[in-house]
Amino acid sequence: MKKIISTIFGMTLAMMILLTSGFASTKAYAASDSAKYLKGARFLTALHGQDENDNEIILALYEKNGTNIAYLNDGISHVCTSYTDKSVNVTNLGTVERITIGDTLFFDFFMADNIPCLLCEDGNIYSCEYLTAYEMNQLIS
Repeated sequence: MKKIISTIFGMTLAMMILLTSGFASTKAYAASDSAKYLKGARFLTALHGQDENDNEIILALYEKNGTNIAYLNDGISHVCTSYTDKSVNVTNLGTVERITIGDTLFFDFFMADNIPCLLCEDGNIYSCEYLTAYEMNQLIS
């Protein structure tokens, strides 16, 4: 039952990202266009995470011409869109880095026992590992 709910959440998340990006002034790009869109962008960091149900996520952050660009792959779809980040205080975690994707979806980044983690707005936590710029180029192309 949890896998079904996770799958439905993932599909809903992907659709929400794609649909809300269309209403904003930011353009969302499909996976095939991601490499072209990110060409010339400065790689900042990337995380590959897995939750307790073996769902995976990839979140990579870039900067291009003064614009912050996030690449998000939730295992169902890929999207490139703008992002913002700021420090916020979260109950039971303390200060975390909140990454808001396309003005609607957010993830809280924090460290737990030297393991990078992403907390989704639905409460799901992904234990992550860092990816290099080379690894991201291989995944996107």
